[in-house]
Amino acid sequence: MSTTPALRQFRLGKLPAQPARPQLRLSAVLAERLAAPPASADWQDDRITWPMYGNDTIGDCTCAGVGHLVNQLTFYGSGAEKLPAEKSVIGMYSAITGYTPADPDSDTGAYCQDVLGYWRKTGLEGHKITAYASLDVSSLTEVKQAIALFGTVYVGLTVPDSAMDQFNAGKTWDVVKGAKPEGGHCIIVGAYGSGKFGLVTWGTETQMTEAFWRTYVDEAWVVLDADGLQKAGVYFTGAPSWYALGQQYAALTGQPNPIPAPAPPAPAPTDADKALANAAHKWLTTKGL
Repeated sequence: MSTTPALRQFRLGKLPAQPARPQLRLSAVLAERLAAPPASADWQDDRITWPMYGNDTIGDCTCAGVGHLVNQLTFYGSGAEKLPAEKSVIGMYSAITGYTPADPDSDTGAYCQDVLGYWRKTGLEGHKITAYASLDVSSLTEVKQAIALFGTVYVGLTVPDSAMDQFNAGKTWDVVKGAKPEGGHCIIVGAYGSGKFGLVTWGTETQMTEAFWRTYVDEAWVVLDADGLQKAGVYFTGAPSWYALGQQYAALTGQPNPIPAPAPPAPAPTDADKALANAAHKWLTTKGL
């Protein structure tokens, strides 16, 4: 775990959450479909690499988070982690915000939803997502369900100065009375258990308490990519629910449902089928088969 002493040189860069914007909402289609989440889940394998992606010098945390999600999604989805180049992640940030290294004032940060929309439409080094949906951050049950089933959530929060100090000391982020806000930040969260969430930020894995989540997180998103959909049941589960999410996407955007329809259930046997099966069983029994 990194213990870099000059933590305050690391950058933030998430603009405020925009809950009034049109968006897919996971709870609208999955609330009655998901079982209680398991006691713990961990989609942050120690073999995954988490580069900095420029977030030590510029406020591209929203795009660095996409880079980390590509690391994680490809590691589990295709079995081979893809590592986008830092210049590609910074290029994504520039395309979305107009940032240019020649003008420090252009380093303004970005909205999570704008970054997710760009990822879906344009992609990062050829990797695109199929859809994304927001979570009810006040429901830790929904958040844990999302982590357990989707692998990781893309999270926006306000970082207090206490968290800067805790991260610098290699400690878990927890609520500290009197802490002052430093600004908005974007991270990914891919594990939970024992009252904590595992997260990745500034190229490092660390943790936050559930109390910290409740106090500082203001938005969270799940994403679906092609690898995950193709490996439903191995990487993602609950294909019928994901199709329902795609139906909501189609209603919101006017575009076709991007998620393949699940296979229909096999028809129930008729009385004639049952009678034939019983007759065959009796015949095989009389033959000693």
